[in-house]
Amino acid sequence: MEEPTAAGPDWSNLPPDVLTTVLGDLEFPDLFRAADVCTAWRATARALRRLGIYSRPQTPCLFYTTAAGAELFSLADKKAYRARLPDPPIRERNIIGSSYGWLVTADARSEIHLLNPATGEQVALPSVATIEQVSPVLDRDGNLERYDLYRHADDPQPYGC
Repeated sequence: MEEPTAAGPDWSNLPPDVLTTVLGDLEFPDLFRAADVCTAWRATARALRRLGIYSRPQTPCLFYTTAAGAELFSLADKKAYRARLPDPPIRERNIIGSSYGWLVTADARSEIHLLNPATGEQVALPSVATIEQVSPVLDRDGNLERYDLYRHADDPQPYGC
């Protein structure tokens, strides 16, 4: 760490292990704020959020969408934080599950994505249409109504019938 100046110490140059220890002990909203200090802190905070390395249990956050995007509402400090998310827009998808900070989302065509609202990372899962035993069922207008699941690709009856 550099010598203190008249303005104070340069906190942006903390050793990585010290920074990881300090940031890992923060409540989620404070971790968001710490990411705004400098590039090094942002990278460390992002890595901690992505890897889920926290020294303490985290208070749950509520996730909701707005016309402008999405927000995480911290129950700990009763404040909303804007979540920067990649396309496709979250308001066009349904949240169908969550685990360890990741949301499972699906659009109208059942295309599924894993989304981490804290880091903005997103993983597109293989399309349900690529699964041999799954067959789309369309209505008269050609809109997706449901998918049928077959034990084998050449079975005449859907699974469970």
